[in-house]
Amino acid sequence: MKLILKINEWLAKIEGFFLCIFLMTMVILAFVQVLARDLFNSGIPWADTVVRHLVLWVGFLGAALATKLDQNLTLEVLTKYMPERAKHAASVLVKIFAVFVCCLLFRAAMRFMAQERSTGELFLDLFPSWISLSIIPAAFILIPLHLFFSIARDITYFVKGKAA
Repeated sequence: MKLILKINEWLAKIEGFFLCIFLMTMVILAFVQVLARDLFNSGIPWADTVVRHLVLWVGFLGAALATKLDQNLTLEVLTKYMPERAKHAASVLVKIFAVFVCCLLFRAAMRFMAQERSTGELFLDLFPSWISLSIIPAAFILIPLHLFFSIARDITYFVKGKAA
């Protein structure tokens, strides 16, 4: 169990690192773009496109990290009044359903990626555009992975009656 938790922590640190880099890049690039438009009456031609793609990356990496931290959206109406072990059992069921939904979304994301690949479109004339959108299926791998780690933790609590 400790190895699983270490892997989860390591993965979250990598996600957090890239999340910070992309967020800082996005903010700086948007700020420079605004300044360039106001001061020089022309912006950086590729900045808006890059910022749009960075928003996608920040959003999906943030969702994966929120899942790891158990900070994703939850409805606590019923679980608020449950005993602690029952909360963990309910949490396992909800997370299994979330994994199922992520599998469906991953499948849809792969179809989308196949369509993007077939267009042959380039991102900023540098590389295929589907590469810049690869965070979509990647997120639907990362999120269930964090959910599996969390399910393992909840099952351990449910069986042993204490946190792992």
